[in-house]
Amino acid sequence: MEEVKERLLDFRDGIVDRFFAFKKFLANNPTVRRWLTEACIALGVGILAGAITFGILNHEKKSLAVKDENAATPVQEQEAGDKIEASSKVEPEEQDYGDVVIEVVDPGEYAPEVANWSAEQVDAAVSERAKYLDGNKYWTAAEGFWANRGVSGNARFCTYMFDTSNKVYSASDFDGLSKDVIHIVKNEIYARHGYSFKDATLSNYFMGQIWYTPSVMPADFSEKTFTETEVKNLDILKELDK
Repeated sequence: MEEVKERLLDFRDGIVDRFFAFKKFLANNPTVRRWLTEACIALGVGILAGAITFGILNHEKKSLAVKDENAATPVQEQEAGDKIEASSKVEPEEQDYGDVVIEVVDPGEYAPEVANWSAEQVDAAVSERAKYLDGNKYWTAAEGFWANRGVSGNARFCTYMFDTSNKVYSASDFDGLSKDVIHIVKNEIYARHGYSFKDATLSNYFMGQIWYTPSVMPADFSEKTFTETEVKNLDILKELDK
């Protein structure tokens, strides 16, 4: 026990001796002392700047969902068959879209996410996700939509209904569509950005579309996600999806 105590005292004395030796060295070498002081200041400033930058970026990621006046309200949660109404709605201001050419996306054009897939890859993905569409009411409506346009086979699972990211539509472009199809088209804009739907029926429908990958929770969905074109289309679809 005494031997251990002596070793600890020797260790302490060694540290003290080194400390005073280093202090004496700095006193005799003002240039080294200045360099060490500047290095410590630079390190402290770097740590502070990194903390501030991290805080700003993290805050931006957690920004609020799309404002009502700029885009449609995301799908509502449903429990026990009862639809929860939106707590508030703000009518979008009238906007002048100018001379815009309205076009419908080619129903045979696959979504960019799967455009380069082989036929075997598409077949495998469609088979794997088929379970999500069993008995799904939105898939029944989508089948009718594609049948009216002469689209069949895997194209129905690989293609957007409307090219809402690149073209601005008018309300007349959606004439004749069922309310379920209108609901799908509106939420397809969210799905294309990886929005993770709370409504199980709608979530299962999009899981059946092989281009869809849920990656963003509603609380993390930023209003900066949408382009100006998408916001304009959302304003129109929100009015139709009541």
